[in-house]
Amino acid sequence: MGKLSLYRLYRDQMDGGDLVEWSSATLVGGTIRLFTGKPVNHSSILLNLDHYSGLKHRRFVLEALEHGVVLNLLSMRLEDFKGKVYWSQLKPEYNDRRDRMAAWALERVGTAYDYQTLIANIFGEISSDAKKFICSELYFKAMVAAGIVPPGPDPRPGDFARYGVHQPPIRIL
Repeated sequence: MGKLSLYRLYRDQMDGGDLVEWSSATLVGGTIRLFTGKPVNHSSILLNLDHYSGLKHRRFVLEALEHGVVLNLLSMRLEDFKGKVYWSQLKPEYNDRRDRMAAWALERVGTAYDYQTLIANIFGEISSDAKKFICSELYFKAMVAAGIVPPGPDPRPGDFARYGVHQPPIRIL
């Protein structure tokens, strides 16, 4: 079995707006998990672009990384990643909101990373003005924009289960 065998097993079930969370085997990832008490340290939004010719079976993630909000091919990110990755599917009652969530998030590509919020997040939940993002803010604000959850304090990675809008996480790496 190859490194991406779990991902390939679930890939065709993955849809836009699903949550992908990362537990990196790095000092930074471990430090974030230490402060949050959660098993993951990074969150991203899954995109399914099957309706574009040539992108069948391709899955992308939108994520706030150190250089800002970027679009990455999920399989390439997984191939280079050291750690564990989990996929949480939105519950079926939110299927009609997936496109709104993805569209809102795609409009944020290129937005700067919010280092100030990252540091404030060490001390507890934070609320931002959405001019810059950390990973969990981006996912949360996309859910708010799609009408899936109400506005409120921005969660940390690993906090999304409290909203009750996802199926249980499945390990894909």
